[in-house]
Parts: sequence; structure tokens; C-alpha cells
Amino acid sequence: MTRHHQIFSLSIMKHYILRVLFLFCTLSFSSLVWSHDLKGEWSLKIENLHRQPIATLDLRFAKEKASSCLSGDWLRVIVLSSTTKDKNFFPVSDLLSYSIEKNQLTIGRTDICDGYRMLNGTLKRKIIRGDYYSLGLGGASPLGYFSLSKNN
Repeated sequence: MTRHHQIFSLSIMKHYILRVLFLFCTLSFSSLVWSHDLKGEWSLKIENLHRQPIATLDLRFAKEKASSCLSGDWLRVIVLSSTTKDKNFFPVSDLLSYSIEKNQLTIGRTDICDGYRMLNGTLKRKIIRGDYYSLGLGGASPLGYFSLSKNN
């Protein structure tokens, strides 16, 4: 392996390590009170890395505790309806949970240890946008983007 390839490989590894550390720190802090109300129905759109919509879900945020392999306070997401172009892209039929910490909303499949599929974005009043990624023993891998908006 040439020196250039070694530097490039180290740069990629550093990026993934920093991403995992960021996620760990985000999930390790206790929840902060957020003034925005998550009551009602919400529409979730998940896109691939090319910004093409792959899955849409109508959902509700419940207050019941969810099982999770991750630390923190995880609550249940109730999927009311879903459509997807690729059933393997996002786990629309799996149990989903959410956590709010440090003004960050994280939604994902957290009950399959080391096979996490996560959406993470900053809480905002109208539309919440963020990243979609997988997280496991091999680190974090970007998979796409998402937007979440409250239904009227």
C-alpha cells in the first residue's frame, strides 16, 4: 500500500471514529426538556445519498418505553402507514424507537444490537431534517437523509 493510500485510509477511519464518538456522546447525556410538542401525526420521508425518496412513513411518537441496546431513554414510535421502494433500505416494518437529547431527535431500530439504523437531526418547529446512517461494530456508514414534518 502506498503512503498516499495509507493517509487516505487513516483519514476515512478518523472520520468514522469521530462520528461514532459523536453519537456515543450524544446518546450518553441525559435528556433535556424540549418545548416542541411531538403529539399528533408526523410524516417521515427518507432519501438515499442521491436525495431520491425511498421510504415514507406516517407515524406517532408514543410515551411508552421501548427496548433498546443503547443507553438513554428510548420511547416507542408507532408506524401508522408506510410505503417503500426498497424494503431493505429502511426498516419500516421493524420496531422503531426515538430519543431526544441535547435538542437532537434520534429515531431508529435500536432493539437489534450492533445493527442499528438511525435518523438523527436537530429539533426545529416546522420541519426536522437530518442524516440517515447505519451503526454497528464496524463503525458508522452514511445511508441518506430524512425530513420529518407534522401533519395538519
